[in-house]
Formats: sequence, C-alpha cells, structure tokens
Amino acid sequence: MKEDNNTPPPWDDEEEGELWRSLSFHVSCWKTFEDWVKRNVNVRECIKFVKKKDNKDNPICKCGNKRNDHIPRTVEQPPDSKWDQKSCTTLIENNSFGKINFSGVDTNTQPQYMRVAVDNGHSNTIKKMERLFTEFWKLNEPDLLISVTGGAKSFNVSHDICVSFQQGLLSAAKSTNAWLITGGQNCGVMKLVGDVIGRSIFTSKICTIGVGNWGKTWRREMLLNRNRHPQSREPIVNYTLDAPAKGYAALDPNHTHHFLVDDGTAEKEGIEIEFRGELENLICNMFTKDGVSLPMVCIMIEGGMQSIDQAVSTLRKGNTLVVLKGSGRASDILCYGFEHSIEVETVEDGEKKKVRMLTEPCRKEMIKLIDKDFSKYRAQGIVEKMITAVLEISMYRETVTVFSIYNPEPLDFYILSSLMQSSGNSATRMRQMRLAITWGHARVAKEFIFSRKEYKFSSDELNSLLLFSIIKQRTAFVKLLIDYGADVRAFVTQTHLTRLYNELRSSTGGYRLLQEKRKKEKIERGKNTKSEGGLQNGRKNKNRFSIRRKDKGLRGVMLSDVGSIMGTVMQGSYKSIFCDPKYNERAQGDETFENPFDILTMYSALADCQPMALLFWENCKTPMATGLVAHKIYMFLDKMEGKWARMDEEMTEKLENAAHEFEMLSCSLLTACYHNYDKSEWINILTVKMKDWGHLSLFDIANITNCKNFISHAAYQSHLTDIWMGNIHASTPTWKLLLSIIPPLPIFLSFNNRVTNKDGTMKRLDMICEETPHKFSSRERLELYYTSPVIKFFLNTITYLIFLMLFMTRLIATKSASSSKSSMGADYYTLVFVISTLPVEVSQIMKKHTKSVKKRVLNHFKRVYNISDFLAVLLFLVAFCIKARIDSDDDGIYDLNKFSSYHQYRLIASLCFGFYSLRFVQMFEINSQIGPKLFMLKRMSIDLFFFLFLLLVFTVTYSIASEALLYPFNNNTLGDSIFMSVKRSYLNVFGDIGSEDMDKKLVTGHCNVDVVNQTFWQSMSLADINKTEFKKTIEHTKKLFKIDIRENLDLTKYCSDNDIVNINVIKASTVGKVNYYITFFLLCCYLLFVNIMLINLLIAIFSNTYAESEAKSGIIYKTQRSEVILEFKARPWLPNPLSLVYFIILFFQYVVDKCFCKKKLYRSQIKKVNRQNASFNAFRASLIESECVAIYMRRKKAMAASTNVILEQMQLKMKNMTNGIERIETHLKKTIAPAKPKMEKQESGETVEDKTEVEGAVTVTKKEEPPQHKLSRINPYAGAEGILRYTVPDEKVPWSVVFEWYDPNDFTDETVTTDETDNVEDLKFNAIDGKVDRISLYKPYEVVDGDPLNPCGRTGLKGRGSLLRWGPNKFAVTIVTRWARPGTGNAFSIKNKQVIEILLVKQDKSQIFSLPKIQMDKESDKRVEVHRRVMKKVCYDYENVSAAENDNVDKLLQKAFQTNCMDVYSGYFDDSVNTDNAWVEVDVVTVHVDGQLATTPPAKGSTVLEATWMMLNKKPVVRQNDAWLLKRVCTKLRCYNPWRGEVLL
Repeated sequence: MKEDNNTPPPWDDEEEGELWRSLSFHVSCWKTFEDWVKRNVNVRECIKFVKKKDNKDNPICKCGNKRNDHIPRTVEQPPDSKWDQKSCTTLIENNSFGKINFSGVDTNTQPQYMRVAVDNGHSNTIKKMERLFTEFWKLNEPDLLISVTGGAKSFNVSHDICVSFQQGLLSAAKSTNAWLITGGQNCGVMKLVGDVIGRSIFTSKICTIGVGNWGKTWRREMLLNRNRHPQSREPIVNYTLDAPAKGYAALDPNHTHHFLVDDGTAEKEGIEIEFRGELENLICNMFTKDGVSLPMVCIMIEGGMQSIDQAVSTLRKGNTLVVLKGSGRASDILCYGFEHSIEVETVEDGEKKKVRMLTEPCRKEMIKLIDKDFSKYRAQGIVEKMITAVLEISMYRETVTVFSIYNPEPLDFYILSSLMQSSGNSATRMRQMRLAITWGHARVAKEFIFSRKEYKFSSDELNSLLLFSIIKQRTAFVKLLIDYGADVRAFVTQTHLTRLYNELRSSTGGYRLLQEKRKKEKIERGKNTKSEGGLQNGRKNKNRFSIRRKDKGLRGVMLSDVGSIMGTVMQGSYKSIFCDPKYNERAQGDETFENPFDILTMYSALADCQPMALLFWENCKTPMATGLVAHKIYMFLDKMEGKWARMDEEMTEKLENAAHEFEMLSCSLLTACYHNYDKSEWINILTVKMKDWGHLSLFDIANITNCKNFISHAAYQSHLTDIWMGNIHASTPTWKLLLSIIPPLPIFLSFNNRVTNKDGTMKRLDMICEETPHKFSSRERLELYYTSPVIKFFLNTITYLIFLMLFMTRLIATKSASSSKSSMGADYYTLVFVISTLPVEVSQIMKKHTKSVKKRVLNHFKRVYNISDFLAVLLFLVAFCIKARIDSDDDGIYDLNKFSSYHQYRLIASLCFGFYSLRFVQMFEINSQIGPKLFMLKRMSIDLFFFLFLLLVFTVTYSIASEALLYPFNNNTLGDSIFMSVKRSYLNVFGDIGSEDMDKKLVTGHCNVDVVNQTFWQSMSLADINKTEFKKTIEHTKKLFKIDIRENLDLTKYCSDNDIVNINVIKASTVGKVNYYITFFLLCCYLLFVNIMLINLLIAIFSNTYAESEAKSGIIYKTQRSEVILEFKARPWLPNPLSLVYFIILFFQYVVDKCFCKKKLYRSQIKKVNRQNASFNAFRASLIESECVAIYMRRKKAMAASTNVILEQMQLKMKNMTNGIERIETHLKKTIAPAKPKMEKQESGETVEDKTEVEGAVTVTKKEEPPQHKLSRINPYAGAEGILRYTVPDEKVPWSVVFEWYDPNDFTDETVTTDETDNVEDLKFNAIDGKVDRISLYKPYEVVDGDPLNPCGRTGLKGRGSLLRWGPNKFAVTIVTRWARPGTGNAFSIKNKQVIEILLVKQDKSQIFSLPKIQMDKESDKRVEVHRRVMKKVCYDYENVSAAENDNVDKLLQKAFQTNCMDVYSGYFDDSVNTDNAWVEVDVVTVHVDGQLATTPPAKGSTVLEATWMMLNKKPVVRQNDAWLLKRVCTKLRCYNPWRGEVLL
C-alpha cells in the first residue's frame, strides 16, 4: 500500500507535534537548504593572481587578497598585468553559509549568515532571497522595516544621544515587530544597535539583519564551510571575536542574520550599498498588503558620505528619513542644511520649478562644517557632492524628520510621526493606522490622520481598525475610533467576535480557560474514538486533530466555547446567548447583537484588559449586571491563578483590584438610583428579568456572583426586608408576629399592596403607580401571613426545637424507658421529621439557577450547613435501623451482640445529634450580633485546623521519644502504644504532667511485666457466670478482641509488691538514670515550645482573624442574612414534618395538570402578559441605568476637577508660605548684616543690594530676584517684524548649561537712532563708559569675545535688537497712584480694602497704555532727579505755564516724594525686546499723590501722546511685565489687589 504523505504524525499533543516538526526540519531541511544555496546563491572569487609591485615579502594580489586566499585554479599573472574585476574574477559555488558560533561571547543565539556575490543584488536575482526568508530562515512577517545608517570607524557620539537612540529604537522595534537592517559590523552605530538588541529580554522575535562587506570582514577565512564542525549536521562555524586590524571590522554577535557581499576584492568600500538597497526593496515588496508595500524608515546617526547617499536613495524610493541632530559629522551637516535652506523658484526648459538653496553666509558656514570633519576628502570634491545631496534631501520636507534629544517626545514618537506624514490612498492610510495602533501612539493618529479633512474612513475600514485595536488592546485607539464614528453595534458580529476570541493573548486568563476546554474536549473525543473501536473512525479523528494542530494559538474557537466558559464562570447558573446551537458552527455571520457593549465588556474582562473593559462598560445596556458579571470573571480568573500555579502576585493583585473596581461601579450606580429615583424604580431594576443575561434578574446575578458589597447595599437590603416580611407591614414588631402565629390572629395585622403578581413576577411600573390601596380578605391575609419568609422561619425554628428536644430525650433515655409506647411515638415523629427534610432539600436543589443537575448538586453542597443536613439524615437513618433491629430482637435475654449494637446506635445517634445541633446554629445568622461571631468561628476553625499540624509535629516528636525511653520492653500493640503516648503528650499541654506516674511507668516499662486489660474483666461479673458460660465468653472474647487470655492469670497483682524499692533500683542503674533525665529534659522543651510559643502564636492568629472579621462585620451579617432569607423564601409554608403534606398535594396537582391540561391555555396567556410586562420594565430599567451612569460620570469628573482645584490651592498656599518665609529670612539677613558700599560689592563680584534714600523717605532695600526669564524668549521678536528667536528650552537658559547647537539670529535695528558704535570691542562694560553708565542694577554680567551676555541667560536672539545701548538699558519708572473716589468722592473699597487708581500714559504709537518711564543711562543722571523729571515731563507737563505755577508744582512734588514715595523694584526686567547682548533694567518707585496733585488732570505734552487715570478694581489692559510691577505696588500699599493669587511672571 502506498503511504499517505498527508497522514499526520502520531502525536496527540500540540507541543509534541511541534517537537516532531522541529526534529524533521533539523534532519532533512538542512540538506535541502544547502542544495538550494549552492544552486542559487554564488560567490565571486579572483582567478588571476597579479602581484602588487610594492609587496615583495608578503605577496598580495591586486584584488587585495593573499595568495593563499585564492582558490586552487587561480592562475598567476605577471606583476605588470592589468587586473579588472570583470575578467579576473568568476562566480563559483557558495562556500560560506550556515550558522556562526561566536567564541568567547556570552550570547544564546547563533546568527545565520550567508556570503553573496555582488551580482546577487541585481533585480533579477534578488527575488531568490524571498524563499530564503520565508522557507529556510522562517522569519515572521514584520509591520515595519527600520534601516539604520551612520558612522562606523570614527564614531564619536555623546552618551545621552546613544541612550536616547537605543531606547527609541528598541521601543519601535518591539512595538511593531519590526525588522532592523544595519551594516552588521561590531563597531559604530551597528554595535550600538547590536548591544541594545543583545541586552533586551524582548528581542527573541526582533529580526536584525546585517549587510556587510565580505572583503572588509575580519577573520573571514573562519567563515568558510571547510571550518565547520565535523560532527554537526548543520554548517556551524566558530568565529573568534577579537580586535580587528586597521581597515577591517568584525561581525556583531547580536545580529540574527548576516549577509556578506562579495565582489572578488578585499579593498573596495561601499560595495554592499546597492545590494542593501535592493534587499530593502525586496522586503518592502514581499509584505505588500492591499497594494501598499511595507513601510520603511531610515534612521541616520552621525555617518559620512555613504550615509548621505543612502539617505538620498531612501527618500527617492518614497520612504521616510529620521536624522539625529547633535550626533556629529554628516548628520549635523544634513540638519544644518535642512534648517537653513530656503525655497526659490527657478525656470528650467520654460517651466517653473521650486528648489532649495543656501544663502551665501549659510553656504560658507556649511563648508566650514564639511571641512571640519571631511577635510581629507576635499580633493575628491566631497564638498559639492555633499551640498548637492543635502539640498536634494531638503526638498523632501514632509518625509524628513529631525530629532534632538532635547525634544519632549522620544525617538519612537518621531519615527511614527515621520511615517504618518506621507500621504497616499485609502490603503496607505489603513496601513498607517495599523502601524500607529501597533505602536500605541493615539495622539499621532489624531494629529496626522484624523485631523485631516481629506482623510475619511468607510464603515468597513473603521470596523477593521476597531477590530485591530481591540486585539492589540489599545484602549485610546478604541475610544478615538468610537468618537470618530465607528458603529459598535454594526461591528459586534459573529465573525468579529469569533476573530477576537481566536486572537486572545496566551498570557490572558480567557486564553487559558479556552485552552483547558479544548483539552477536555480532546480527551472526551479520544475516549469516544476508543469506545467506537473502528480504525477508520480513529483515523478521521486524528485528521481533525491535525487540522487544529496546524493552527496557532486558539484557532478554531467558536462562540459556543465562550458560552460554555461563561457558564463555568457563573457556576452553571447562567446560560449565555452564545450557547445557542447556531453558534456551535464555524460558519461566520454578520448578525448583530442587542447589547454589543456588554459583550465587549465580557471579552475585555476575559482578555485581562481593565481599561478597555471600563470604556465599554460606560455604554452598556445593563451596566450594573455587566459590572457584577465582570467582577465574577475577574474573581474566577484570580482563583484559577492558584490552580495554574503561576504564582504571579502582580497578576493576582491586578485581578483583585479590577474585580473590586467593577463591584464598586455597580454599587455606585445602585447608590445613584437609590438616591435619585423612587423605590418602585430601583426595585424594578433589581428584580426585572433580563433576556440578555439568561432571564436572570440583577438580584439573582448578585447572589450568583456573591458580590458582598453589592449585597450589603441599602437598596438591596431594603428589598431583602420586603422579601423577608412578605406583604406584612415592615413596622410590625417581632413579638406581635410571634403572637399572631395562632389563627385567626393574623387577620388583625396590617399588610402592604402587592408589587408582584401571584406567580412572583413584577407588575408593570405604570400599574403599580396607578394602583389604589387594596383591602385584603381574611383568607388573603392568612395566606400572606403564613407564606411570608419570616413566619416560615419562626415556624421552622419552633418545630426544629421540638425535634431536637425529642431526639435528645430519646438519646439519653435508658433501655427500659426507650421501650415504652410514648417513646416509640417520639421515635416515629423524629423519623417523619427527618424524612420530611428530604423533599425540602431536593426542592432547594431543583430551584437552583443551574441547568445541569450535577452542577446543582455540587453548588448545593458548597454550603457547610447543607453538608451537615445530608450527613445528619444519613446517620439518623442508619441509627434508626440499628435501633429498630435491637427492638425487634428484644426477648429479654442478655446478649453480647445486642450489647455492642446498642452502643453502636448510641455512637451514631450522638454524631447525628451533633450535626443537627450544628444545623440549628444557622438560625442565629439572621441576628446582627451573633451572625458575625459565627463567621469568626468559621475563620478561626480554619486557622485552628492548620495550627494543629504544627502542634502535631511537636506532640508526636515528644511522645515517641518519651515512649521509647520509658518503655523499652513494652508488650502493648503498636496502636495502643501510639495512642497512649500521644494522649499523655497532649494532656501535658493542659497541665496533666504526672511526674509520680512517670516514676511508676518507668518501673513497669523496665520490668517487662505481662499486663492485660483489667478494666474489661472488672466490668464483667465473673462470679455470676458458670464455668461453661465462662469458657464460651473467653472463646468469644478471643475472636472479638483478638487477645490472648489465660484462665489461671492472677489479675490482682499489677507489677510488684514494693514499687518504691523497684523505682530506687531502676533509678540507680545507668540506663534508667539517663532515660529518666532525658525524658524530663524533653518534657521541659516540649512544654516550653508548645505552651509558650505555639499557644501564643494561636492567640495572635485568632486576634488577627477577629480584627479582620470585626472590620467586615456589617458586610458579613448582611450577606448571611441574604442567604437565610432566600433559603426560607424557597421553602414551603408548612414547616417540617407537615411539609410532607404540602409536597404530596403538589405532586397530585402536577399529575392532574399533566393528565387533564385544563390550565394550559390560561397559563400560556399569563406567561405572555408576564413577558410583556418584563419587556416594558426591562426597557424602563435600562433607561434609568443609563441615566445613573451619566450621573456617576458627572460626579466623577466633578470630583476630579475639585481635587485638581484643591491641589492647586494647596500648591498656591505652599508657594505663598515659602515666599513669605523667604522674605522674612531675607529681611532678617539684611537687617543684621552691616551695610557695605555699592561699588565695593560690584568690584568683588557679589550681588548688589542698593540702598538709596529719596530725600527723607524711608530707606528700602531694592535688590530682589528678577521675574522669570519668559517674555525675553517669546516668538517673534517684539522689537521688529519678521524676526524669529531660536527656541531655548527652560533648562538651557542659563549660560552655565552647555547648549551645543545654540545658533540664534543676529539682529540690530539700524532704524533706531543712537550714538552707540557698532564696534562692541571699543565699549567698556561693568563700568562708566565715558558719559554712559553700563553698570548693571542687577549684578555684574559676563563679557565674551567683547559681547556682553544677558545676566539671566539666553534669549534666542543676538545683537542689540531695537534697544539703544549694548548691555543694560536702564529706565526710571515712576508709578503715580491715588485713592479711587468715584461719583460721591468717597473712598471706594472692595472686600474691605481701598481701591487705587494709577496714572497710565501712551509714549509711543502702540495702542496699549503703559507706566511712565524715561531712560537713565547718563553718568550725570541722579536717581531722585530722574524720577522727578518723569513726574514733571511725563505725568505733569507744565512747560507752557507760568513760573509761579511751576514753582508750586515743584513744591507739591517734593512733598510727595518726601512723604509718599516708596521703592518698588530695581534690577533686571523681563521684556520682549531683550536680546543676548542688550536688555532692559528698571528702577521703579511709586508716588502716592493727594490733594491738588490728585485732582489735577494729567496734561499731554511732547513726550506723551495720551494720559489717563485707571482704577484697579479689575485687571487693567496693560503689558504683562507692567502688571507684575502693579501687583507689587498693590502689595506695598496694602490695597485691593486684582491679581491676588496669580503668578504673572
């Protein structure tokens, strides 16, 4: 028979199948691979040896190789022969491929390598490499191709740039499953890439391909296949990684694959560039999707001319380029040209074209940069080549991105941004979006794709992207797509859901659950195959398995599997919609679901993606039920973590937090509904049956999921109280309920209207609202009373107590009392009571929500009380049978068998009574005080159970040791010896040490006395039994107890007549003395460990358990209360044993209904009405839940906003406190420190604290820190139009911080009239320069290369700007104030603080008012006189008035300066006209005027265009720096401050 090649291997496990395929590959594939390489990939070798003339001793061919490196058929030519590649080299069979084993390198990988001829880079042969990637190297499909180019030999890049590059590259490759392509050498940027790949733990799937030069590879002779391992089936060669010779480079060990390009020479450089470009094209075209090739990005760091050529080639192919600025050499030259080139229009062949050009200064600067690093190549014309290439690169503005380490975003962000900038068709946008989703940068997609109006996605494209985002668990993208318009309802179909569950990650809990289910199915199918027995069936079954084995992950999962998993999670109580038979097929469908967000929330929970689950939950149709089920899923996965034994504490904590969060969300929604809606509304939400959740209500789901916090909610407990009381009014006291048990007393109680129908279904809410109060009849009142759970509880408690009392009396009664007729009646009553509990238990099992009978039984017996009931019934029936047999055989004759049976009855009945007493404890769980204590006892019992193991170790250790020492010749059985020794040790713990008994036992143990059980014989009256019966009894006893009894044994003597003598004798012996002392020492140690350490440990454990339980006592009580109420709700209204009557009637009623079918039509009509009511109520509940979600989300946002406000206020208060403390500290220092002359401090280089008196005014220290250096860096420059500043980050402002690439524009406004010279070197700074005072008011400034430097740091602009002076430009600013008196003339105040008015003027053509000022840079300018001049010339221009009036003004001004003048600020001024070499400094005073000066209107003059008084009752429209000064004035005058609490500069 011909063998079937398609027959799968005989493996039942997928892992074994993978192993089989791996072995088959290693056995046979290498031979196929070797043959393919030799046929398709050639190498080029030199065949004509032409010796170089300058090499006499060591003959080297002109190809660069030594004589020994040539192949044997090489022909030697004369030295003067011409050598060229075309005629002197030939293609031969490949002799260098396989794997490399790097010696002396700590690496777990063996990179693949292959030597290829340069001819293989041609387009007609490069396609052969596709089979190499897919079939032989078996590489995974990438999402991105990253080509890294840069420096190799002279690679000198700063550490910060290298770290930033490595982190960004690794993040990009790891996120997108990218392939990396480099030069593959162990130097420069290639080593940088290899190091980060080798160090990372995530690099097992990162394919790193190196394309190098075979001729420049160090120790390439080691890579020939002749050096392979002789015993290896694979071509593996050893490669020693050591320091290479000059001009060579070793291979990098961390690359996964190496291509070594060969052209037959050993001296040419750059031969691999063409092959690398063709290889990149091949890879991009191999993975083309929807007509869009694989995206590629080239990263350039440092490098030379080859790197620039490669960048040009990359851009010409339509790919993107990212250049690292600051890395040096070619990268910096490229960045400079890219930033400084300008666009111009040229005319070529009559057509206008836009090209990039460099201005002459920029061109000169660029030539300097090129000469700096490439001066030795100047003769080769590298300058023009590089400038031309840079200008060509500058044309690709959209696909070139310049990255600097000072940028706020990492490198991978800019890589993705560069890929997003390229435009294209719909397929291109889809591939870009998929790449962005894989990368996880939603902001990039929002900025570059969704913000463009021309980009519009269809519904199918949005669904595809949404599916991809959910699979990748990108919550931000899911939200972005939903906001953009993705229809989730249309998205959630059978096809998409099946795909989602088949793409679950292997690390998720849902994956493991589905995997376990498939393994169980496989085992069951295997059993079925064996049971069927046919060979053909078995072969078919194997074929089915082979199909699944070919799939990866969870391929083949159906929605029915998910439904089964959900049923398992919900303990079989919930039948998922996926359990429908139509989902049990692999056929895909586009059928949508009514609750798509609920379904996606469940998927996200199974996928362990909490953020995405919360996103979907916000839009759920039934958010409370969905939250509870999600809570159950997370708790189930947490429980399975222990079963899977992963011991992942982080995962366990994550699952617990997620479960708690969903539980709290459901509780929050119930709280919102409880506080904002009527009781009928939230009762409807709790009780309405939901079709989507297997016709379960929220009340049922809460009990199934056991969400304790939800169960203990006030709304839930209120509904439980309604169930507990039935229709009895809740205010009815307990004593009244108990007294009304005897009919007809219940008819006098008060009852509520029915909210439910008689069958328990909820009425329509509109019917409940419109229903009038109903008067119940006497019959209805009795029915409502006796069917309420509280009355059921009381009746069952009473009958149970009666049962326990009768059982107790029968148990302790004597044999004579048990034979009376009354006692027989009690026995039959207890029997009937016990039998009546059986149908009750069965009815409780059948009323479970679980569909499977097996799961119902298992869920029923999860409770301890149900197990207790079962054992009690079983033991009672056994005891009753034994008792009945004893009573039936009672003929008055004493029999030993009857005696033993009676004792067996007593034993079993005692155990039964214990179980029934334990069951009675449940009755106390309804009590708020005793219920939590019972829970504590349960917890403590569990702790005690584990504690006993520790106690048992110490007890057994001591007992065995003491037994061996005290009783070396003991003749007792092994069981008796162990029991007696453990008994003694256990009693020792409680103080029963028995040291005297120890002495006696020491004697008996060493005397070897034959001891028999005297207790047995003393219990028998041997004197009353004749010899015949005595012999029979002895024979019976031998058989029964299996002991040897001798008739002539003297039992009156125990050991010896004189114990004291024997004790002294034994103690005097060496053995006895040693044993006695050792036993006593062991006893002391035993009591020390057990009584002190273990007992205190138990107390500590109990204390901890008590504290934890006490903290949760409220929740515990409410949960136990819920269980008791629901149990008695399900019980029949007649208590045991009368419940038998109820079940008998129920059975006959069932039979009658089945036989006559009289009520079928009526019941079908009732069910139809109930379904309509449920549908209406469910719709109403869904609307209310949606409103509650909206309420919750608003509250959440409000709380977050209020939290932020509180944090801001606290930060502001802390800042104010800090500033206050600093001011106090500064004031104290200045008060205590002695005053020093100003010039002395300037000469010493210290900070100047200028103290100046203004004609009698109080001296005020004016030196303070300047405002923040922000306005001086604003773009564009305020002094002229079109002048841009260089961007300066905050951390680069100080001159002390190195800023290598700081290259600001140089601007000096030539239109400004000034007497300053342009030759700055002729000026004197930090001194009096002729008539100009260039001494700073702030502090001495630095002068570098003749230029003064701004004392506060960089501004982004060089030159003088629009200012008059180089260095400090000092201005005198006089702030004139008066009290605001609007209308009536009375002082105006706000918040008990007076409001001032300030005098503002317009001194230039700007439309903004400013503070009065004039420049004060002359040596002759005196401070006081300058400020007076400001008042006279700017504020009050009285040049055209009489001399008398002028004198009057002078007197008023002098008085104002003497009495109401205060210093405000003196020093550096943050202004938008500042530059690096010229800046503004101000000396500010405030003068408060009153009287005539306050009422005199300001006049216009030659220096003032307009003047006005402005009231500071609100923020005035002034410059920001002026506002900063006005705020200080308000603080000094203690008046109303409109900027209070704000940080202006």
